[in-house]
Amino acid sequence: MSGVSRPLSHMRKLETKEALFRNRKRILKYLVLGFLKQEGLMSTADTFISEAALTDEYTLCDNIDLDIILQDYCSYYLIRFNKQPQFCRKVEEQQIKRPQTRRSRPEHVVEKVDPGPDLPATFTVTKLLKENLLGNTEAPISALERKPLAGYLTSIPPEKKSIVELLYQDIIRPSGVSWDDIKGLTTAKNILLESVVYPVRYPEVFTGLLEPWRGVLLHGPPGTGKTMLARAVASESGCTFFNITCSTIVNKWRGESEKIVKVLFDMASYYAPSIIFIDEAETLAAARGAGEHEASRRLKSQLLTEIDGIVQRDGIVFLLVNSNMPWEIDSAMLRRLEKRIYIPLPDFKTRVDLFETFLKSKNIELDSNIDFKELSAKTEGYSGSDVKLVCKEALMANVRKMLPNMGGKSQSNRKDKLSLSDILTAIERTKPISKNLARRHEEWQKEMGST
Repeated sequence: MSGVSRPLSHMRKLETKEALFRNRKRILKYLVLGFLKQEGLMSTADTFISEAALTDEYTLCDNIDLDIILQDYCSYYLIRFNKQPQFCRKVEEQQIKRPQTRRSRPEHVVEKVDPGPDLPATFTVTKLLKENLLGNTEAPISALERKPLAGYLTSIPPEKKSIVELLYQDIIRPSGVSWDDIKGLTTAKNILLESVVYPVRYPEVFTGLLEPWRGVLLHGPPGTGKTMLARAVASESGCTFFNITCSTIVNKWRGESEKIVKVLFDMASYYAPSIIFIDEAETLAAARGAGEHEASRRLKSQLLTEIDGIVQRDGIVFLLVNSNMPWEIDSAMLRRLEKRIYIPLPDFKTRVDLFETFLKSKNIELDSNIDFKELSAKTEGYSGSDVKLVCKEALMANVRKMLPNMGGKSQSNRKDKLSLSDILTAIERTKPISKNLARRHEEWQKEMGST
């Protein structure tokens, strides 16, 4: 009997050790995941979740942090062995001589930096001197690259860290849209250049009374290019671009929306120069009235206070706002939006450029009798979005004829033929939705505009 019990006891011990080993591995994985999220490496964290097969079944406790665990271990090691533990060692670089070629790239310059007060003396910290590599180019390193998210997280209370991670996901990287991609709108481009781009490039000029504008309102009928202008500003200015929506700011819990707004402007100041972009501003800053809900009123008050409060912030924090109905925006918000620019429907020449942009493609074969000026004359009152829809509808005419006979054949290298009748039919079928709104925007611009 005793000979049977010994193997069973041995098996139980092995199972216990195996369970402890799996639990330790799981803890390490979730510690690494928490550290990646704390550093703002969201894409890396998502990849790690997929490769490590992590689920929402477990999460780190509130008082567990990889940095604290590291500090505690260093203290324990110092007390026991009277020296600091060594975690990393510098890899010996092999000096390999290669022939100099015309296309060879300059090597990265590495600078040693003194370790921080909280790190062991054996740590070696290095950084890449990107400024020296770039020289005096017109594309400086953005604050998002120079300042890690962990540096901001260390200065805020723990209850606000989830808000910071939420807002960090709303930061838009440069989208590749340039001023040349936007046809027409010369006045709006010039005002945005002097309001956003030039103060960032030449801060020594915009001081004192010439301090940068606090906010700009872009208003006009739908489809005229307001959002595309905002994307161009994000690409051309080099600022940190916060794309804020109602789902980000509005929260069902009392006081949370105001807290989110405050953290938003604090983050914008940390990553300055920054642009806070709010689309459809009338949804967040509608005129205050007697029947307004208390939560909405408190949110607007906090937003107005952060834009024009008594607290002085470091760096440039610029508010860029879009609206299709500017007459519904609160007057206090309009006062803070110092530039109010009307984005009109495209004129005759701009519509010609739009048709050329959409239809002059290597995959489209146009008939010789197609005249873009004639098409522009027939689309008076159409927005840029309407013109794009006309071109799309014209191309669909041939696709509809081809779809029943496609079978399993590949159509990746096809060339669509487009005739004048196809485009004129598309114009007849596509009616403009913004034509009747243009007059009201023009009247509001004469009364309240500021360009």
